[in-house]
Amino acid sequence: MTNRQWAALILNALLIGVVVFSVYPILIMLLGSLKTAEELSANPAGLPFDPTFNNYWRLLNYNGHTIVRAFFNSLYVSTAHTVLTIFISAMAAFAFAKYRFAGKNAIFLALLATMMVPGELSIPPLYIMFSRIGWLNSYAVQIFPGIASVFAMFMLRQYMISIPDALLEAAKMDGAKHWRIFTSIMLPVSAPVIGALSILTFLHKWNDFLWPLIMVNKPKFMPIMVILPTLNEKDSVWSIPWELIMTGCVVVTLPLILVFLRYQDKFMSSVTIGAVKE
Repeated sequence: MTNRQWAALILNALLIGVVVFSVYPILIMLLGSLKTAEELSANPAGLPFDPTFNNYWRLLNYNGHTIVRAFFNSLYVSTAHTVLTIFISAMAAFAFAKYRFAGKNAIFLALLATMMVPGELSIPPLYIMFSRIGWLNSYAVQIFPGIASVFAMFMLRQYMISIPDALLEAAKMDGAKHWRIFTSIMLPVSAPVIGALSILTFLHKWNDFLWPLIMVNKPKFMPIMVILPTLNEKDSVWSIPWELIMTGCVVVTLPLILVFLRYQDKFMSSVTIGAVKE
């Protein structure tokens, strides 16, 4: 074998190892959800001898269907937050990409600088503010904070800059106003990057744990990420229902996999679009 073939063989072996290392915990989680507590304790990594879906039924009926409500809370909050984030960020990106105004570059750089500040630093002042306006324990406190995403604005601006100004000028000559240009031209043309940002924003909000943990303490409004760790509250430390926790992890992970599989073409096209030069 030549040196190039050996290098390719080693690289492929490393890639296979990375895939196995990444997929193995998910496989253990999935198999664990199909086992009883006794079998999971005796055979945590093997195939289930007698697969059962009883854990899913237990999870659905846990504590008065709390998990079901929490699942739909997460779905509602993540979807609403994603739609608002993309729309608000796209409007800001449109202004920075296609309009001239005093201090535009300075304002843009100042916004980018805020990305270097850890988000956890803003939690104490925001908690005080939301407690004073009565937003604690609500959907609003989970949806609205963060909808003006600097990252989303930056990605959209970089894409919108590449859209020819002649396209906008032609629309203006036809009588289109700013709002019509934004909704009928900029948004449809920016669909690839909007698709990728929608996936990333949805996944980030779905996985959010610290923010709702601090801002929400009523089960009525809690997302599933906050409810899931409470599955062992009624059990002793020595009898944690791992099979139920693994089942909950499967339920939490499944929507993320489905979202990515459904929109992976948009995600991949947005990743490669900047590498293609006309």
